[in-house]
Amino acid sequence: MHEPTIDDPHTLARALALDPCQARAILGAARAVVEADGPARDRGAHLLTVASATLELGDDWRAHPPATPAGLAAAFPTPRARQRVVEALLIPACIETEVSAAALATVRSFAAELGVRSHWLTTLGALHRRRVFAVQRQLFRRSPDGRRVLARTWAEEGLRGVGRALLFVLGLHRDRALAGRFRGLARLPVGSLGHSVFTEFTTRDLAFPGERGGLPERMLHHDLMHVINGYPPDPAGECELAGFYAGFADGDAFTFIVTALATFQLALPVSPAIVTPARGAFDPARVLAGYLRGRRLQVDVMGAWDYWALMPLPIAAVREQLGIA
Repeated sequence: MHEPTIDDPHTLARALALDPCQARAILGAARAVVEADGPARDRGAHLLTVASATLELGDDWRAHPPATPAGLAAAFPTPRARQRVVEALLIPACIETEVSAAALATVRSFAAELGVRSHWLTTLGALHRRRVFAVQRQLFRRSPDGRRVLARTWAEEGLRGVGRALLFVLGLHRDRALAGRFRGLARLPVGSLGHSVFTEFTTRDLAFPGERGGLPERMLHHDLMHVINGYPPDPAGECELAGFYAGFADGDAFTFIVTALATFQLALPVSPAIVTPARGAFDPARVLAGYLRGRRLQVDVMGAWDYWALMPLPIAAVREQLGIA
């Protein structure tokens, strides 16, 4: 399994082309949010340690003072950069498994100074109040995956595909040929992607696409990415995978991070009923490693890629072809 590290040469500072002033401003803003209620606790201190290292600011985040809203504004003069930085502050606001009133107010003060208005700031208020429906509504509206699945279904199958999607929602969809193809993965060599997928599904007692309760094939990429990346199907692994998707997805990719924070850090039941919420599973080092890996991905795995051609290959070879070795 891939072991994420914070001393990877592909640091966040380099990935986002941040200069030292910007890196210090981001770390300082994160510190201001973490310490909004007082000295950093364990989870907040861990987040700041990871941030300091990946921003190439050294091992001691305490050497860098909290940022002021004016200082953050000076470091990021463009509207798009300001929006991204302010939205990223949702992570330190949620890191202690609850969004405190002080953390919410601190993020809002940065947003006001930088002139940022974002739907994720509204969502942060809902997370603070634990308003499940309000968070669900925002995630549903913004999901890059959901939008693309619907667009692909309509483009490739039209009304017939929409009908199949409805049958899936009702639990009535069956495709014996497709299910048989997945069952046949058991015959591939041990260590291959296909055999690993078969083992993952059968060990966890999951239905294959085409079987009762199985996911539509267009949504299989989620499980494939778990297997290919070696991310376990537990709350921490789901957060790691969310970071990976945030690294490569088009559209409002931050949706993946907010979903992980809400579901697996704050334990809010905002995901489908099959997903069990958890508290405190968002590990910044692992999520960051997933994000940086996702930025290297060379294949649109949420699109129409031919993963069947990769099924006979060893997982290491699959990672090489996808650009994430």
